[in-house]
Amino acid sequence: MRKMYLIAAIWLSLLLLAACSDGTGSGSGGRIADTSLSAGPAEDAVLHVHAARSDQPQSSSQPYLGKVYKVVVDPGHGGEDPGAVSVSGRLEKDFNLSLSEKIAAQVEQDPQLEILLTRTGDAFISSQELFRPQFANNLAADLFISIHGNTYEEASASGTETFYYHEESLAWAETIHKHVIQATGLKDRGVKKGNYFVLRDTVMPSVLLELGYLTNPGDEAKMWTSGFQESVSSAVVDGIREYLGLE
Repeated sequence: MRKMYLIAAIWLSLLLLAACSDGTGSGSGGRIADTSLSAGPAEDAVLHVHAARSDQPQSSSQPYLGKVYKVVVDPGHGGEDPGAVSVSGRLEKDFNLSLSEKIAAQVEQDPQLEILLTRTGDAFISSQELFRPQFANNLAADLFISIHGNTYEEASASGTETFYYHEESLAWAETIHKHVIQATGLKDRGVKKGNYFVLRDTVMPSVLLELGYLTNPGDEAKMWTSGFQESVSSAVVDGIREYLGLE
């Protein structure tokens, strides 16, 4: 009888030992293993990350891989060269720079166009060194535009005119003038040939815009307004886009 109790006790001990071994495999030791560097994130964590990413805005646009056209915009005068003095005592160089900066701002988000200014502040640029045309030539620019306000000894002189020099620039001059004259709303003084060094010494299609007469009270009153400058800058960009055949 004692032998039977001993055998039963041994079997019971073996059963208890087996139960303890099973508990160790699925207990705390298992959780430690799951958090090791070799383990991947839990399934619910993966779903959470995917859900978070799907909430973010996704851009459907592809990077622009086409040609980027370089357009040099030249704010005339600057520094010790103020240009014309307006009826109210304001300086042409400031008008030229203000309008040029607005033209550049118009295409800031356009991947097809790059506007480069010959000056970005009140800097003096000597005409003797031919910096303005050489700046455009060295960049291999596609187009050149010089921005100006006009002046005349008689205050009655008024209007907008566009100058070119080389015959290859005539079509460019006619295209941009068509847009700009509608924007200024001033007298149309036409497209003319002018022997200006910024036109003569540039190798790409080039124009010089005289947008209005700062010595005319009516012209000048419009030219300094933000509405006039925004309208003209948009017209310049429209002319650029038409001439280059951009959508």
